[in-house]
Amino acid sequence: MSTGLPPIGSEIPRSMLAVGATLEIDGATVQVDLRGGIEQRVDVDPDAPHNSVTLRPVGFQVTGELPDGRTVTLAQADAGADSAGALRITQHLPLKYELLDVVPVTLTLSGPDREDVVAAAERPLVLVTEDVAQFPTRGDLSSLEAPVAFAVTDGPATVVARLVTFPVQSGGV
Repeated sequence: MSTGLPPIGSEIPRSMLAVGATLEIDGATVQVDLRGGIEQRVDVDPDAPHNSVTLRPVGFQVTGELPDGRTVTLAQADAGADSAGALRITQHLPLKYELLDVVPVTLTLSGPDREDVVAAAERPLVLVTEDVAQFPTRGDLSSLEAPVAFAVTDGPATVVARLVTFPVQSGGV
């Protein structure tokens, strides 16, 4: 009997599009459209093996152009990190899921006439998607659980940016 969960060991890619994500950079608030994707490996959830699986990120990157011409990229920081999201069945008939994406990330600012800046997130990026009808998703909208601050690490930890909102659609976009 199928549980409706993806097979253990599979790697599932999803496209991502965040229109109007809000970043605070250099004391200014900017809106940016970020496009890219995520790939996750499906593992057993030992706490709820019949109603849930863990999703370990094996690839994540979204990129967009800022109003000042620079490019901003959010990318997975460490493929070996022990961060994992989850896909949980919340309702059986009809089948509904809750999706939690957890990704350790870095932010890179690059562009004309400026030196590249690479900053690490102070905590993982966490996206929550409720009432998912199928997985992989097909345009479902996720929200950022909490803002994420990014600090440079070469020298005193200085926050250079904050991701304030990240309304991202995933799968089929």
